[in-house]
Amino acid sequence: MRKKRKGCDVPDATIHRLPLYLEKLKLLQAIGVEDVSSRQLAESLDIKASQLRHDFHYFGGFSRPGRPYQVAKLVPALEQIIGIAEPVPTVIVGAGHLGQALANYQNLDVQGFPVRGIFDVNPKLLGLEIRGQPIRDMDEMEALIRKENVKIAILTVPASHAQAVTDRLVAAGVVGIFNFAPTDLKVPDGVAVRNERLAVGIMALSFKVKCILQGEDADLA
Repeated sequence: MRKKRKGCDVPDATIHRLPLYLEKLKLLQAIGVEDVSSRQLAESLDIKASQLRHDFHYFGGFSRPGRPYQVAKLVPALEQIIGIAEPVPTVIVGAGHLGQALANYQNLDVQGFPVRGIFDVNPKLLGLEIRGQPIRDMDEMEALIRKENVKIAILTVPASHAQAVTDRLVAAGVVGIFNFAPTDLKVPDGVAVRNERLAVGIMALSFKVKCILQGEDADLA
């Protein structure tokens, strides 16, 4: 089992908030804001300032007590922490409707995840270009991953094929998989998986909508 590197033993909730902090800081930077207090930054994200300061404490705090954060310094610091100070080559495996939509999502490049390859088994899709990237045969996948030093893959294949594709990705050197397939993946230590269940997400939203509507009905009764 690999040891966690210093600075990586951080709660998942904090990890998930880091990109939100970075996104908000970049917006502030774009409109010329130079300094921002923990209270201002926290309120803009609807969280407590104490929570924000606690999150930042894992990485050194970024400012002296009572002093605002310097936006121009905090942005690159967070990019370094998240791991996107340099572009992170990424591949998409599965070029169906969802895979093509993700390949067309320009923010992947903007946020530091340039797509270096798109792969599928459907011969009708091979050669189709999406933002300059041709859809390639799966037989080319491992060679491109090694050539481009790809460490992250976005997986949008059917559940029945997800594990076999995952095994190939890991063997080729991928250590992070963003999984849209509706199944759990088995990976060795040293490989991270984030599952994105679209159906689960919309059902969770449906539950909240139901509660809102029931509340409105109760108010009218």
